[in-house]
Amino acid sequence: MPEETSDAPDKAGRVSVKTRLRNILLAISITGIAVIGIMSTLAMSRIQSEAEAALMTQAGKNIHGIVKQKAAATNEKLANFKKHIEFLTDYIESLYANYDVMVAQGSLFDFPRATTPKGAYSLTAAFANKDLTFEQLDSDIRLFSNLQMAWEPIAKGNEGLITTVYAGTTSGLLTSYDIYAHEAAVSGDEKFLYDYTGAEWYRTGLKGGDVFFTSLYVDSQGRGLTITVGKGFKDKNGVVRGVDCADFDITGLYNEMIQTDAGEGTLSFAIDTRGQIISPDMGSMTPEQYTGLKASELLAMVENKDGIMERSDAFYVYTPIEKVGWTLCTRVPRAIILDNVQEVSRTIRISIYAAVLIAVLLIIVILFVSGKLAETITHPIRLLEEDMEMIAGGDLEHKAVRYRNDEIGDMAGRLNEMVARLKATLTELKDSQEHAAEMSELATTDALTGVRNKTAYDAYLKKLDWEFANNKLEFGFAMVDLNYLKRINDTFGHERGNVAIRKICRIICETYVHSPVFRVGGDEFVVVLRGVDYENRESLADAFAKRVDAEYTNEALEPWERVSAAIGYAVYDEKIDMSAQNVFHRADNAMYENKKAMRATRE
Repeated sequence: MPEETSDAPDKAGRVSVKTRLRNILLAISITGIAVIGIMSTLAMSRIQSEAEAALMTQAGKNIHGIVKQKAAATNEKLANFKKHIEFLTDYIESLYANYDVMVAQGSLFDFPRATTPKGAYSLTAAFANKDLTFEQLDSDIRLFSNLQMAWEPIAKGNEGLITTVYAGTTSGLLTSYDIYAHEAAVSGDEKFLYDYTGAEWYRTGLKGGDVFFTSLYVDSQGRGLTITVGKGFKDKNGVVRGVDCADFDITGLYNEMIQTDAGEGTLSFAIDTRGQIISPDMGSMTPEQYTGLKASELLAMVENKDGIMERSDAFYVYTPIEKVGWTLCTRVPRAIILDNVQEVSRTIRISIYAAVLIAVLLIIVILFVSGKLAETITHPIRLLEEDMEMIAGGDLEHKAVRYRNDEIGDMAGRLNEMVARLKATLTELKDSQEHAAEMSELATTDALTGVRNKTAYDAYLKKLDWEFANNKLEFGFAMVDLNYLKRINDTFGHERGNVAIRKICRIICETYVHSPVFRVGGDEFVVVLRGVDYENRESLADAFAKRVDAEYTNEALEPWERVSAAIGYAVYDEKIDMSAQNVFHRADNAMYENKKAMRATRE
């Protein structure tokens, strides 16, 4: 007999339609939640990554600008130190030029003695070796007694900044002027000896050249961070006869230079030319412990001079201080910059967690509803997914629609809030960038004349060096120096002097309309000759000279409006010029020759 079959349902293997539908809806729901989670995570990662990159780039530029401004301000103050030494050196050389007269009117001064007043400025002597006598150095002592007239106003006018001014001669006499002489008092016939011939400042000054700056050191008398500024001086025959110096207490200047307010954990410090850290706060820490950088990285900053070095936990912004050869560096932790991004990231994560929680609740509901109800529930989720995809694609103007007033609608609201916060963050970044651009413009513009300043000129010079190193260029410099500014200031006041400066600047700009003009000193201007102005340099220089001559001889003008100026120019010659600075120096020399000629005809 054939085997019988039964139409009865197999209870053991039976799966109800309701269960199948429930499982299908459950699988679909789980799949949808997974997709939403992945898309949300990708969107969060992308938004956070882009925000971090934008923030770090902008923050680096902003802080770089601040550090450059601090370095420029420090450089300017160090330039003032240089002016003091240049004046004193010129004064000493004028004494040598009138040697016999100045010796005759001079007087003898002694070693520091017990009678030397405490806390009062005193002119004292010291000998480089014990064999020297007052008789041997009589003429030099009398000559240098005249120095008090020059030293006194400078030392007292800079009290608290200048600790000591002094001059060491090749004859063995050291003349000092300060308020600390009583600390070195000697008695009876005892000589005050100080063999300065091996000192860094003396050996450096005897080499001749421009004003020099020594490395930073802590004064042995406990007077703070000190730097010595000096220059060698010559007699009327051009023979180097000694070195004139001043010790400057730059504790305040250094603290001002390294002061930062970028946030907790920021650190500023200076690096010398050898890659050593200049900081009194380092204590017993090693440079790597103090800065987080290796010795090779510190040297790399010194060699590169200017830039940004990024590390995993922080970035370092650095720029040179030209006068002393230091490098100013600021370390900024990444956490300070990324706080806003972390807040956005936390908001996104909360939104995702909320979405997952709501989705789980929806799954429980889906297990008890029909296919149409399941479709009704999943429809707004798909819409929200589309909204998130559009936002993740970069459309931050898109708004997630609250399809219904329920948990899924709340997710859309949270997403909209997150996007609004992100837009606000990006707006702040844009504002910061615009502010940085404004600050950069201010930093390179001379406040008095409106033309570009010394900082802009230095940057232009570097760019010019790079250009002619890679291309053959036709360019030159015209150097203009306003005459009689000091006489105008002394006679009519500095406001009239400013009128004269602005007027000569206007004449320069009206003459050289096709070239950039820079004010590089109080009464000095530089024109970079390019294009048409370069081709017509001779006629333009003649036109300028005639213009200022007409102004100077115009008796209808006020005295301070009758401006006079010397001009000199030079053009680049590839056979003799190694840099743009060489061309500048030749233009500067030509200007001074013109100034001498003008004085010869007018005085």
